[in-house]
Amino acid sequence: MNPWLLAVLFVLALGALAALIRAVVRMLDRARLCNAPLRPRQQIEFATAGRIVLCMEGPRFTPRFRKLKFELRALGGAEIAGQRVLFRTVAAGRSRARVTLETYDLPMAGRYELAIHGLEPQHIDAPEHAVVFMWPHLAQTVLFVIGITLASALAISSLVFFLLSILPTAAAIDPGRSTGYVQYDDSRIELREAAAHLHRSTNGDPPQPAELRIVLSDREIPQESLAGTDIRRLLELAHADAVHGILIRLNPDNPGTLTLTVLTPPPTAQHTVAARRYTDAGRDILRNLRLSPQRVSGDLSCPPNSDLECAAHFSAPLFTNAPRNIDRDET
Repeated sequence: MNPWLLAVLFVLALGALAALIRAVVRMLDRARLCNAPLRPRQQIEFATAGRIVLCMEGPRFTPRFRKLKFELRALGGAEIAGQRVLFRTVAAGRSRARVTLETYDLPMAGRYELAIHGLEPQHIDAPEHAVVFMWPHLAQTVLFVIGITLASALAISSLVFFLLSILPTAAAIDPGRSTGYVQYDDSRIELREAAAHLHRSTNGDPPQPAELRIVLSDREIPQESLAGTDIRRLLELAHADAVHGILIRLNPDNPGTLTLTVLTPPPTAQHTVAARRYTDAGRDILRNLRLSPQRVSGDLSCPPNSDLECAAHFSAPLFTNAPRNIDRDET
């Protein structure tokens, strides 16, 4: 996806998130009817009839709300039956919290008497504590929570994909590693590092086949030594005794044919490094080949009864000189 489209999506998600949060604050302000201090008895006037919610508000984790019982009755009238809130909602900030406790159906507007039973004398008129009456708002709260969750998820996912699309590929992948050995001319090379490059020709008519180059070596090599139209720079490192290992070359569209080149200094300057080409045997030599847009892995096993022995497992970041359109799993 276009990274700038992801950036626009991120900004829109942030805007929706901010709008939802503002709407929640406005909804809670409108739902708030009145506050009352902690007192054994007091009168409260309600401007309209209907269902109301009794809440307790105070510092977070306060113990002063425990074992309190509430009684609401009209002046000179019968008690208004309260119903406990089964699914309590808690609105908490950094230092204060509000929890819903009971609901009442007011038959008419007017003055009512609120009695609080179980209130300790030292808790009367406790600072920062209050009884809060509100209009019911559970359904609206649930909808806002769902909207905030979806907007947050959209913002986070669009930001992550935006960063992945603009950061260099090498910054998001693990380094190459290999385990195993190469045995050639009584010399054994222990393999530790792995590097890979996919070269796709952009010139020529018709264009040349793609070439996947994988190096398993005893030390790290410059990635640029694998790039280019040929492997001259890598062979120069082998001639200079700057790398020991093995080079695997194949066409990813035809993995049955491949070439193995031993990366060791030749005995004399007139000699070249040893190379072996295998036709219709590549799948037996290079097994479990997994090729993705960012990584290549597999197992190498040289054919028996030859002067070249090798056995290795590797996983390497994949670099390329052309847009990546690979997603192959060769077994």
